[in-house]
Amino acid sequence: MAYLEILTKNALRASIQPDSKLRLEPDWLITDDIRRLVREHREELVTEIMASQGSADPSAEVVPDYHILWVAIDLDSFEEHDPRFGYELDCEPVYRMLDASYYAWLRHRMENARKSHETGRLDDATFDTLRARFNVIHNWAIRYIGHDALRQAVRTTNVKSYAPPSEQTFAAYRKTWDDAWNAHQLQQALSSNSTAQSDHAHRLEHALATRGYAGIRSSIIEDIVVFVREDSVVVPAKWADKVKFTMDELKLMIGSSPEAVKQIHEVKRVFGGKVVPADDDPFGATTAKPLSIIDGQNTLFTAATGTK
Repeated sequence: MAYLEILTKNALRASIQPDSKLRLEPDWLITDDIRRLVREHREELVTEIMASQGSADPSAEVVPDYHILWVAIDLDSFEEHDPRFGYELDCEPVYRMLDASYYAWLRHRMENARKSHETGRLDDATFDTLRARFNVIHNWAIRYIGHDALRQAVRTTNVKSYAPPSEQTFAAYRKTWDDAWNAHQLQQALSSNSTAQSDHAHRLEHALATRGYAGIRSSIIEDIVVFVREDSVVVPAKWADKVKFTMDELKLMIGSSPEAVKQIHEVKRVFGGKVVPADDDPFGATTAKPLSIIDGQNTLFTAATGTK
């Protein structure tokens, strides 16, 4: 499969910008696999785009001359020129981008219709409609997919196991879009909060450097958690009964799940003790890889209020 076709099936529009940069849209559909593909095959992608460009103006963006046919299982079809519509569309019925395998399945379906017509199980009007629709699909496929690819697909496609477009396939496909969009929105929200989180981390570090202790209200623990620079630091009487973590303990816990944080907090509250590296734990407990406090302290305890 050509690399540009992979992007098209993933509903990504590729172009080369006037500054020679490769651009994919929409950015929220760009997965790690897509990033890897572009990184490893950028030259091939650029070559494909240049070979199929729709504009000869070098000052404008270079966009492939997209030709995409969406087809339903009743052989109705329509052509568009923008892959961002998506691989499947729920237009009642569901339409899917035509490729060689889908063509092979549709051809088999048309053969079954022909046999039904010959035996009188399919009336003339219905068969004529199906035949006219399939001729449109066939002519388009010959022009844009090619004889060789179609012949190979007809020989190799298992039409019995092929899953044609349906409400079920569209629901699964749509979920990938929804998941990608939700992940994008979450990343946007995290980015917008990064400045506030950074300020909070700096305030925490300042308090530790000047007073030796700081407290935050954790939304995970649902209580005040006290951080101390070292075990010898004395905290105010109002926090004497709160669970305390040294910076060394905190670094060991960065990356732990919320449930693990709750368990560690409860053990320290009931039994006291210290969080130790995995290789020092006589019970074989595991801890997270140490990271810096700025990298993870907000994520670990999800502080809901400022440093105290």
